[in-house]
Amino acid sequence: MSDNETNNEGLNKEQGTKPAGRKAILIISSALIVIVIAAIAILWKTNVLKGGKKPFELISGSGPAIIIGDKTISKKELNKELNLQVALLKEFSAAQGKPFDPYSKQNANIINELKQNVIQGLISLNLLLGYAKQNGITVTDTDVNNTLSGLESKFGKVKFEKILNESGMSEDEIRKQVKDQLVARQVFLSLEKGITVSDADAQAFYEKHKAEFTVPQEVDVRHILVKTQAEAEQIEKELKRGVPFTTLAMEKSIDKASAVKGGDVGFFPEKGAMVPAFSEAAFALKKPGQISPIVHTQFGYHIIQLVAKKAAEKKDFKSVKDMIKQMLVQQKAKDAFETLINALKAKTKIETKV
Repeated sequence: MSDNETNNEGLNKEQGTKPAGRKAILIISSALIVIVIAAIAILWKTNVLKGGKKPFELISGSGPAIIIGDKTISKKELNKELNLQVALLKEFSAAQGKPFDPYSKQNANIINELKQNVIQGLISLNLLLGYAKQNGITVTDTDVNNTLSGLESKFGKVKFEKILNESGMSEDEIRKQVKDQLVARQVFLSLEKGITVSDADAQAFYEKHKAEFTVPQEVDVRHILVKTQAEAEQIEKELKRGVPFTTLAMEKSIDKASAVKGGDVGFFPEKGAMVPAFSEAAFALKKPGQISPIVHTQFGYHIIQLVAKKAAEKKDFKSVKDMIKQMLVQQKAKDAFETLINALKAKTKIETKV
């Protein structure tokens, strides 16, 4: 079982999820929304918002909602954008196994925060579009077509066309949203191109954050998961009689993803990857082939066998220099991007009427 598959089976420590929290909202409403997210929002709208209830209407009435210089965003347009973002939030939550109901009173504060973030995101986006126009930053029809073609290829032509038709959005609306996001991304990239980071700056960052460049100790284990203590005790007896661990894992384990590989779950670090009881038992094993006592977790009863251990490894500066420089370039570009948006806001008359 790979680490991802381990996560799917529930051994992963992250039992709860916070898809409706601040992090998800900031990702959804950022002015730097990656184009794939914008396009997938359109795709998700069909599946999420047309499930029996009418589209969520956070802004009532008609007329202007936001005025940004000489650009006006209507309440209808704002509601449409909010619906897309609610769809994203619901989908993020559903993917984590925790459905999010935008109609629930307990989620009212989250929806209100989402609304405010979307409004600010739209303000930033429209300011960036104006900046891009003044500075000759454009994208081509080919860029837009390639993005849409990529999505069509990923989802399949028939399904893609069906989803777009059911979304209720016109082709022009879809293309405009895609194009606007690409233009905003080009503004960011234009700022990034003008930024350099010296080796000395990268070295200074490395020295200050050395601990972050240490790969922690990892173990690779096999496990057999069963539902009851009695089943686990019977497996212990069979192991003592010489029955191979891999054979019993394939025959007895209810963790089917790892069972097909003789119970192997792959390498994982000591903290954060597995539930504590499982991790503690795995890291207590000293030699390959050693088998743990029965371990009880919320998923059942485990017997664990050590396959291999990797010692902690500290990466030297040379091996991470390029990665650090790229990371610092991106951070400086992000700072420059935020500075640009703030400057554009300061010299533009902005009114919100919602």
